Amino acid sequence: MKGLKRIAAVVSAVLMLTSMTACGLEDKVINAYEIAVQNGFVGTEAEWLSSLKGANGNDAPALDIDEVYQSAVAQGYEGTFLQFLQEYLKVDVNEDNDTKTIAENIMSVVSIYCSFTQTKTVGGWLGTQNQTTLYSSAGSGVIIDLNKEAGNALIVTNYHVIYDANSDTKTHISDSIYLYTYGALNMFSTTTGKDEGGDGIKATYVGGAMDYDIAILKVEGSEFLKNNDVREAELGDSETVNVGEKVYAIGNPDGAGISVTGGVLSVESEYITMSSTDGIGSVDYRVMRMDAAINHGNSGGALFNAEGELIGITNAKNVEDSVDNMGYALPITPVRYLWDNLLDNGGVVQRAMLGVNVKTTDSKATYEDGKLTITEEFVVDSTKIDNGAAAYNKLQFGDIFKTLTIIPAGETEGKTMTLTRRFQVSDLLLTVRKGDTVVLTVLRDGTETQVRIVYDKDSYFTQYN
Repeated sequence: MKGLKRIAAVVSAVLMLTSMTACGLEDKVINAYEIAVQNGFVGTEAEWLSSLKGANGNDAPALDIDEVYQSAVAQGYEGTFLQFLQEYLKVDVNEDNDTKTIAENIMSVVSIYCSFTQTKTVGGWLGTQNQTTLYSSAGSGVIIDLNKEAGNALIVTNYHVIYDANSDTKTHISDSIYLYTYGALNMFSTTTGKDEGGDGIKATYVGGAMDYDIAILKVEGSEFLKNNDVREAELGDSETVNVGEKVYAIGNPDGAGISVTGGVLSVESEYITMSSTDGIGSVDYRVMRMDAAINHGNSGGALFNAEGELIGITNAKNVEDSVDNMGYALPITPVRYLWDNLLDNGGVVQRAMLGVNVKTTDSKATYEDGKLTITEEFVVDSTKIDNGAAAYNKLQFGDIFKTLTIIPAGETEGKTMTLTRRFQVSDLLLTVRKGDTVVLTVLRDGTETQVRIVYDKDSYFTQYN
């Protein structure tokens, strides 16, 4: 109870003061009776001690709430019993809420509305003619870079939010993309495919990668961004997340506007297989799994941790009738590597490749300091390495990966990463640029060996767009 907690805090402060006084002042020790007198007790010390006991010499019974109220009235309280309860014994229901953090996060998430046109040739008794249909879709995005003074922003979203395989545009990317922040006037028209007098912010496509389901949009010179409370997301590190963490998904479910769902992280890294965005073949995505509700329209939205840090981009859910509460998000660390790669390479991904297959041979979980950690052993699984591959004459079948260092072009040192999970290799290779050197430490026949690969050839990279 709020009132009782306040009383306990005062008592604790008094006891602390008494203890400190006893240690720090040698000339006088203030005992409990003197404190009682200072606080209004009238009588001898014996009478004070007697007042602490019941009539039969036992401890006095605890006061019930009515006696507490009557005592308050005797000391001048004028409210009713109900008002007393409400004022002094009210529980603070907001003490466990995360409204401040969520409110800040919401201002970095946008609703995305796209329009497409599809032209078909239809036939009839008068001959054939072209018939064009306008249609729209909705999704979400997250502001990752913001210059309010200039009204400029970069937004990350899912590739499938702004792409439609049937669209008339050459790239099948929407050429009519509008963003709406939380609370903005949404006047997007599915009839015209445009914002009709609302607060829609026109965005353009910068680049993306279908196989990674990531796209980058930009906004330039927006008066709305200049004059409204819009924020960029605070980036977290998805490599340090833990199972059981509280998470919040913020997006535009069902195209109905920005909203929040909450849950816990249940798997910090796994792979799911989905149909490719263009409907041709399938793609494996590395994702985090959580039980926060994810619905159509959440795609491209944000997954935040309890500290308000962006740790993922929501992109999928399990839609089987027999499955509940299995939503997925792309981890933010490789997503960050991806958008840097896109921006550095003119809107496409140029990923450094080793040219070998890698296989996990051992995996185990450990519990320490209240956290679960998975550690994997993974090895080169290619018995034959093509002579055009970056790892040709470098890596061998059975090499066990230990560390990876990237030395930027023109420099002599780089940051070394200890490799404990297989995905780290492919993620880190996204940060390699032409001219960089990659140093791998591997365990070969029981001996640590270093191999150096200079990424100076175009053939060492694979392009994704």
